[in-house]
Amino acid sequence: MDIPQATPRDLEIIRGPLMKSIPWITDSGLRLDFLEVGHVRLTVPAARHLNHLGIVYAGTHFMLMEVAGAILFWSLYGLDRFAPVNREMSIRYLRPAKSDISCELSLDPEEAASRIAPAVERGKGDWILDMAVTDTSGNVVSTSTCHYVAIPKPA
Repeated sequence: MDIPQATPRDLEIIRGPLMKSIPWITDSGLRLDFLEVGHVRLTVPAARHLNHLGIVYAGTHFMLMEVAGAILFWSLYGLDRFAPVNREMSIRYLRPAKSDISCELSLDPEEAASRIAPAVERGKGDWILDMAVTDTSGNVVSTSTCHYVAIPKPA
């Protein structure tokens, strides 16, 4: 089975044009703190995302985790064969966040290969990821399970 893998070129595209291709992501202040094959860390500044109670808006948690999962996907499999599409996401808010929030994700090569195998075999497939968001003190403030579908990259 031919498992797709990210290349250095893919990582450069993720760092540059891809991160800038969706205006609301750049407008959000989202930062790509760390990126290598199978490991990403993104941060969102709290100051731009506080709600009427002075805590980070719930939708910001969603955006951070959804984008972090997609970037992890591309960091593993590259940009040429599949695209991740969010089909369903459940979120649990555990405590209010009043500081910047971050999401750090990683998958080892064996687990990554196992997760993409159904998509390689059938042309598309589920790709499920559990995630957590932390505040600047390292407290887990929200968690989620995101059900992506790995679909063939649109032409």
